[in-house]
Amino acid sequence: MNSVTTSSVISELTRVLLDANIIAKPVTRTLLVVGGVPSGFRAFWSRAAEREAQVHMRPRALPPSSVRERFDVLLGPTGTGAERFGGTKGADRQILADAAAAGGRFLVTEDVDDYGLDDLASVGISAANPDLFLAARLTRDAYSTVIDLFVERQLNPPTTPAQFHAAIAKNHPRLFAAHADLYEVEPEHGIHGEPEVIFRGARCLRCEQIIADPATIVDGLGPECR
Repeated sequence: MNSVTTSSVISELTRVLLDANIIAKPVTRTLLVVGGVPSGFRAFWSRAAEREAQVHMRPRALPPSSVRERFDVLLGPTGTGAERFGGTKGADRQILADAAAAGGRFLVTEDVDDYGLDDLASVGISAANPDLFLAARLTRDAYSTVIDLFVERQLNPPTTPAQFHAAIAKNHPRLFAAHADLYEVEPEHGIHGEPEVIFRGARCLRCEQIIADPATIVDGLGPECR
């Protein structure tokens, strides 16, 4: 799918809400925001997520509001009835309510286990770790485009596309593996391992269908998509 500019087509893209811990990470955020539209999904966030992200960002980091303006990111509506999500932790109830109010199908977060399965299933949303989501949904062309964007801006020291691709593996080993043959380079290895819970919900990452038995979903994919 080529880059989309018309609002009528953008409105048909799969809506993916980013949690605060994703908004605060520039590389992950850019992969989702810039790579999303050509990959068939539209990443956005809510006011509650933006406020929380701002608290945890580095002092000189570009504010989330400026990122929205630069990349035309939508600010989703504020959802109501957050208290109904009793199986979800604290402030994340509002994030889930915001995702539901915006018609989101997926919620990308580093804290998947903060969201209750029944809560997610009740609004047809699946929560996914960013590496898992990107590996399943980001196209090769979109991935290359984002790498080129970073390389253009990485001047001190300069970085080649292959070097940036290798560095992606430190935090996104699944994404690197999905496009491992893009450049002939070995992956860099990160310090931290993958979280124990990387997916929760009843909606398959690939086909986006609701799976009757969520227990049959493995790494975000239903039986027909594996």
